Amino acid sequence: MAPTKPDAGTRIQALSLLQTKTQINEIVRRTGTERSIYRFQKKAKERGYDHSKDIKLFSSHVEDAPRSGRPKKITPALVEEVIKTISKNSTARELSTQQIANTLSSFVKGGISAQTIYRILRRRGYKPLKQS
Repeated sequence: MAPTKPDAGTRIQALSLLQTKTQINEIVRRTGTERSIYRFQKKAKERGYDHSKDIKLFSSHVEDAPRSGRPKKITPALVEEVIKTISKNSTARELSTQQIANTLSSFVKGGISAQTIYRILRRRGYKPLKQS
């Protein structure tokens, strides 16, 4: 199992202990690995923390940096468009997920798949129904 990532409080505790000249073995026992402690210190210094000038340690010195990640295709606007498309009339209810995807692909950069439409509908409580 991968080790858990320390939260901001643990990082602040590690840096405070380091600042008060606590032995590194004791800091490691309480907060994590020696390597990570020095990495926290380096990041804090890059973000403006300077122990010699000011003793205050802010959460902005130790917080995780935002990550870019993959942009979400399923936005609230897209969900509303899907629901609006199938709610137009009874004929629209008979559209397949692929037909809905083809209709709405202009709303999403790179298009949208039938599987994404299916996920949206299932999350909103819609189920496949065969007309009799």
